[in-house]
Formats: sequence, structure tokens, C-alpha cells
Amino acid sequence: MKKIAIIAMLAAVSTSAFALKVGYVNSQELFAKYSQTKVIRDNLTKEKQTLETTLQKKEIELQKLQVELQGKGKDVTEAEKKSFEEKVAAFQKLVRDSQAKLSSEEAKKMQEIDRLINISIQNVARTDKYDYVLEQGAIKFGGENITPKVLNVMEKSKKVD
Repeated sequence: MKKIAIIAMLAAVSTSAFALKVGYVNSQELFAKYSQTKVIRDNLTKEKQTLETTLQKKEIELQKLQVELQGKGKDVTEAEKKSFEEKVAAFQKLVRDSQAKLSSEEAKKMQEIDRLINISIQNVARTDKYDYVLEQGAIKFGGENITPKVLNVMEKSKKVD
């Protein structure tokens, strides 16, 4: 009888020794609920609106110049035509460069948030001794949702601006 009890106890100990602690997170939820995400998006929206206003003013100036040149008809000089074409080309370059700058800035800020998410997940995993942390959709059963804990760590860090 003692042998059976000892074997049962050893089986219970060995089973718990090999148990894994698995957590999962919802990265989209972290990204959406992180307070700095809204701040960054608002700042980027303001920059975009300012840029659009500037571009609209320049476009109106070009349209006025085009009307003036059309009003001259055949009296338009080659120098005036060339100057107008250069202004149009410069405007088009400004539009492209501005869009590229905004896209680059947005990508950079979003990568910073993504990096903060990953660092925060690692911190929670180490602190709470998780063996694995998966994306919520990757796990069908079991595990613990650590999304709120990770969001709390992210909010405390406030590293992204």
C-alpha cells in the first residue's frame, strides 16, 4: 500500500514539474487601448491637415498663375511657360515628399509602439514566470489572458511620444 501511495505521489509531483505556464495576448487590443496610440494618431492627423492646407494654398496659386498665362494666349513667352512648368514640378515633388515623410513618420511611431508591446510582454512573462506567451488567436484552449497586465506595463512606461 505504501508503494502505491509513493508512486502516486511521485506521479503527481512529476506531472506538476512538467506543467507549462502559458499566457496569451491580444496585440490589436493592446495597440488600440494604449493611450499613446491616440496621441500619436491625433498628432499625425494635425500634421496632415496642416500639410493639406499648405498644399491647397500652393495649388490655388498655381491655378491662378495658369489662368493668367491662359489669359495672355499667344503672348506667353517660353520663359513664362518654363517657369510655370518648373513650379508645377516643384509642387508635385513637394506633394510626393510630404506624403512620404508622413508615411515614414507614421510607420516609425507604430514600430515604436510595437516594440513597446513586445518589451512589455517579455517583462510580464519574466515577472509572472510564463513559459510561453502566444497571440490570442493562436490558442484554442487554456492559457491565461495577460493582455490587461501587459497594457498596465505599457501605460506605466510611457516611452513612446
